[in-house]
Amino acid sequence: MVALLRVPVVAHAAEPHAATPATARPPFDAAFLGDSYTFGVGATQPTDGYAYLVARAEGWTARVVGLPGSGYVRVAIRDHENIAAGLSAVIAAQPRVVIVASGHNDAMPHVPYTQTGAAALRDLRALRAALPQATIVVLGPIWLNGFPDRKALYVNSAIHAAQRRVPGTLWIDPIAQHWFTGSWVKRTGDDRTMINYAAGHPNNRGYRHIASLLEADLRELGVT
Repeated sequence: MVALLRVPVVAHAAEPHAATPATARPPFDAAFLGDSYTFGVGATQPTDGYAYLVARAEGWTARVVGLPGSGYVRVAIRDHENIAAGLSAVIAAQPRVVIVASGHNDAMPHVPYTQTGAAALRDLRALRAALPQATIVVLGPIWLNGFPDRKALYVNSAIHAAQRRVPGTLWIDPIAQHWFTGSWVKRTGDDRTMINYAAGHPNNRGYRHIASLLEADLRELGVT
């Protein structure tokens, strides 16, 4: 089955090459909600990002809602929106599986990161209420080196605590699983080969790495 993909208008981007035909209608197999990593910033094109790679590998029709710069708390400078702005597009897709990957930007400077738990709980409860039959998978921040700082660890724990309070949701922890182990500053290990430093995001190889690890976790959780 060929995956039918699109970035909806909330992603503020042109339709990628693998766009959904106009005849496609909900329900979708999956929806991905997140920030610039979900959008695919740093890849050759958005459809080389991890969300599209996972959808193609699984044969899913998928709606990808990527809001660069956003977090559960952080409002993106470009469009003044946070992750909550993407909820309506995800809900409208009526997906069987929802994958929410956010939090990295909530650990950035000048963000009231201690509000992350409450904001994540609000958004995840909204998804659960609107999609009672969907499998909701929550990812902690995807941290692009093996040395997360204090704020990143706090945000990760806060999101996990929120996820545990929403029935029927599943948890994946990229920090605890050491998805990236190199040094961002020194450009060592996997950071040397998997980061598009000009964009400050994963490159194509990095996104393939993320997709492979996410697929393995989804299989272990019984989602795929």
